[in-house]
Amino acid sequence: MSSVHYNLDYLQQVFQGNEAMVHRILDSFEAQVPGYLNEMESRWRNGDWQNIHPIAHKARSSISMLGMKPLLEDVLQIEITSRSGLHEGDIGARLTTARASLELALEALRRDRAKRSERLAQRGHERLRRGHSSTGLRRA
Repeated sequence: MSSVHYNLDYLQQVFQGNEAMVHRILDSFEAQVPGYLNEMESRWRNGDWQNIHPIAHKARSSISMLGMKPLLEDVLQIEITSRSGLHEGDIGARLTTARASLELALEALRRDRAKRSERLAQRGHERLRRGHSSTGLRRA
């Protein structure tokens, strides 16, 4: 499963097609990464930009696993800038684009996961219908 905003090939490879594990990672991502970005934005607003880099580092590993390249680039630059103390003004702009990238990626992921769930449910219903037909059971 992939889109312009994400690519799950790495997760599919690591978990050898184990969809349940991939979905757990996606659930964890949705639960954690927006919070990381919220915390980075809060620290930025409070003038604590020097302490953004540990949070950016945590977020970066999750973002990388999901192949979210534009978001990854923004978060990497936020981490580097926060750590180095140079060009701290760039952090605000990067946070803005990171937020937009994250929202687009989450929207695409949710939409694609819903479509996939619908297809799987439809296949399950088709299998049930075929199973009932082959066992001689009649449908009402």
